[in-house]
Amino acid sequence: MKVVIDKAAGFCPGVKRAIKKAEKELRKGETLASYGSILHNELEMQRLKDCGLVLAGKDDFPKLSGKKLLFRAHGEPPSNYALAGDNNVEVLDATCGVVRRLQQKVKEAAAEMEEAGGQVVIYGKPMHPEVIGLMGQIKDRGIVVSAVDDLDKIDPAKPMRLFSQTTMDQNSFNELSALLEDKLRAAGNNDFISYNTICRHVLNRIPSLSAFAARHDVIIFVSGRESSNGNKLYRISKAINSRTYFISDAAELEAGWFSGAGTVGVSGAASTPEWLMKEVARKIKEIS
Repeated sequence: MKVVIDKAAGFCPGVKRAIKKAEKELRKGETLASYGSILHNELEMQRLKDCGLVLAGKDDFPKLSGKKLLFRAHGEPPSNYALAGDNNVEVLDATCGVVRRLQQKVKEAAAEMEEAGGQVVIYGKPMHPEVIGLMGQIKDRGIVVSAVDDLDKIDPAKPMRLFSQTTMDQNSFNELSALLEDKLRAAGNNDFISYNTICRHVLNRIPSLSAFAARHDVIIFVSGRESSNGNKLYRISKAINSRTYFISDAAELEAGWFSGAGTVGVSGAASTPEWLMKEVARKIKEIS
């Protein structure tokens, strides 16, 4: 039986950069805290903790005076930078370049809409760190929508600029954008611009994974249980290949999954480390 690791799987560029920054500091033997988990993968986070990384919240800022604090790829609101400065905390900024550019676009749109009496709408999860960071750029004066049911928050008579959290589903964003445009037009309002700000890496993973899932008899999808990206990609693989199994650790593998299989594909989320996929591949060869 042949076991193949998906070359397109694993860390997205933003997560990879954040981890490299953390590892570089930890190798110096200095104290490094992260403002929340760098990624949704328990095993990778445990590896970093074993190297000396500690997690911190806002209440911990005073204790970190004179020390370094990593801001994750998700991006943070300006208030967190100010809080770090007030407490003499050195920020190690790992904000993803895609997110940073989106933050700037949202700020510019907010200034435009303020003059025009309009509204900035962000399609995303209200409590997601990236969305909190985006809303912080505009002093929480935007409107967050996560489903069609939220459209009642929108005033169709006002100009609108629509953005998306970078990790949202493309089809859902397109549907929401079309509904909003129709709603504004029905109110006689044509001042609507929709910006597709979903990360290209996220978009490209879907066709890539679909092709990968179709090429193999069995797919083992490796991801943290809390990863929204991982759960979404798992469902996509499962729709293509019914013999797709979700695991977070090699210990969860079951020999019966591989009965009659000629090839097995191992894939993962944007937060799945390469070392874990390799470990899973080795374990498959042992038990099958």
